[in-house]
Amino acid sequence: MIRRHDRQHETARDRARVAAELLEEARQLTETAMLSAAPPDPAIGPPRNGNGHSNGNGHGNGHSNGNGHGNGNGHGPGYRTIDSLPPIRSQAERQLSALDDAVTAQPDSVPLLLERATHLGGMGRYAAARADLERALLLDPASVTVRSALGIVLLRKGLWANAIPHLRLVVEAESWSPTAWFYLGEALNHVDDLDGALAAFGRAAELDPHHAKALYGQGVVLDRLRRPDDAARLYRRSREVAGR
Repeated sequence: MIRRHDRQHETARDRARVAAELLEEARQLTETAMLSAAPPDPAIGPPRNGNGHSNGNGHGNGHSNGNGHGNGNGHGPGYRTIDSLPPIRSQAERQLSALDDAVTAQPDSVPLLLERATHLGGMGRYAAARADLERALLLDPASVTVRSALGIVLLRKGLWANAIPHLRLVVEAESWSPTAWFYLGEALNHVDDLDGALAAFGRAAELDPHHAKALYGQGVVLDRLRRPDDAARLYRRSREVAGR
């Protein structure tokens, strides 16, 4: 009984881990890299810690509150405080603006639509990314790259059934890709096609015996098929491969 309880606890913990890692792997498949926020505008400068006087240029008599923002009652026009300045645009937002301009100039460019969709995905704006990818797919229905990206975006939105037709076409075109098989397995598992999911995860593991998530996925499906011993074996193998 204790062993069964421990195994259930271990399984729940592993499921939470893999669920988190699934999102990260999806990011790696369809996105380049998350763009970090730009550093503060040097024109604003760092906050001040001195005991300066009020911001007014007139006859203010109040003292600063310690962060450089005077609270005096000066009658002059005063300087703009940091809080009154427009928000700083991040590097990601600036790049998106440039992509918007490029797509406006070339609305039928599949590479530009794909690039913007990838960027939008990196910003977590999946609905907008989906719109770009669906537009790109209309322009180039044979593009496996676009279809793969669309399938992943649909997965990340939890639209498992919508993703399956795209992912099936991807594995037909790229049957050598363990990643494509893995994501097809994820989608099939979520719509309760357990036999299909087990086959897809198994194919991914055949193509890449060190694909820890594919091994774990088999364990999840075997658990759902009430085959706990087989599931436990796959969970152990997944941890061994992952080095955990």
